[in-house]
Amino acid sequence: AKAYGVSVDELPAYYAKRTLLNEVIEPDDIAKACFAFVGGLLNKSTGNVLNVDGGVATAFVR
Repeated sequence: AKAYGVSVDELPAYYAKRTLLNEVIEPDDIAKACFAFVGGLLNKSTGNVLNVDGGVATAFVR
């Protein structure tokens, strides 16, 4: 938090602003993505990386 000039309490909002969706990524979001793979919802998918980041990589090029 100190490196970014925000308080610890402000970190979630700070990170959310750096995503395209402007939302905090919660552990439940990661769990849902994992379940999609192991639960057979994506059983025809091979060799992929599933990013659950709210669009962080794209947001940095803004």
